[in-house]
Amino acid sequence: MLTKCCILFALVAAKMVFAQTQINLHNQARDVDFSGAPATKSAQTGAVLPATCSTGAIFVSLSNPAGQNVYVCTGANVWSLQGASSGPNVLAVSASGSTLNIGANCTSASPCNVRVGGTIFAFLNGMTATLSSGSGPAYIYVASSGLLTVGQNMTLACAGGCAAQAGVVAFPADSYPIAVWTASNGAWSQSGVDTRALLGRDLVDAGSGLTAASSGGSTTLSAPSQEGGFAVAFRGTDVTAGMTLYVTVPYACTMTDWAIGSDGTATIQLWRVADGGTALPNDGNALNTNGFSLSTGTHIHSTLLTDLSSTSVFAFDTFGVNLSAVSTSATHVEFFLGCAR
Repeated sequence: MLTKCCILFALVAAKMVFAQTQINLHNQARDVDFSGAPATKSAQTGAVLPATCSTGAIFVSLSNPAGQNVYVCTGANVWSLQGASSGPNVLAVSASGSTLNIGANCTSASPCNVRVGGTIFAFLNGMTATLSSGSGPAYIYVASSGLLTVGQNMTLACAGGCAAQAGVVAFPADSYPIAVWTASNGAWSQSGVDTRALLGRDLVDAGSGLTAASSGGSTTLSAPSQEGGFAVAFRGTDVTAGMTLYVTVPYACTMTDWAIGSDGTATIQLWRVADGGTALPNDGNALNTNGFSLSTGTHIHSTLLTDLSSTSVFAFDTFGVNLSAVSTSATHVEFFLGCAR
């Protein structure tokens, strides 16, 4: 049978044990060591940064890649990405309800850079794609023009510098893919498929005779202009003033030069009609006023084309080469017209 003093001691002891379970680590603990604890968590986690925070709070983003996912609240409601200097900041995508967040981690101090072709585009702020209705996949990419684009077949609006592009069912060939995200009945899925590549390079070999130029994220290959044209020859009874020979040019080009070879003096007039006509050209279709002339020697080559009313040649134009004047001693006249294409 317990005495009153024993009962009182037991009650006091129980009260003391109960009181010691309420530990205030800030005021009571010293040199706390959690290294033997089975688990510890000191940071918030989630796919989207909380709208509010107090200085010293820590947040781990589950939508960012490792090394770019730890934030510290450095001021009232100001999240700062930690370790940004250890690697490049990349466009991150996350979703909440009808809103798709793109590049929420991009700032002017830590821009998200994307290289398309030979051009680097810097994104300095976050963007959003808000759904009104629809279901299906959305393709998030940077177009060759540098525009952050959300391609899909739904009803949505982009804000912050991105563009919504309807009718897109795959990443365009000249784009930089970011992610594929699916929506159902006007709401985004909680996760998507990350298609970003941290490193990338387009290697363009121009090849023999070609040149390559990069502009606005696109590389253009160009071939040098090719010299073409046509030649006619007046011989025998054709070497007569007023004689005309006809040539049809099967490609578009621009006249560049002309040449005449003869054992006498000669003047050539050019006539032309466009494809689709029903008659050969005549003097009413003349391209030049005075004509091309060989007055001395036996050959002339010139790039002077000021006598022509036009130097443009369209595919299947038909020319009349008229020997408007020739010396009686001439036995042959050759005419060449150069045309670059």
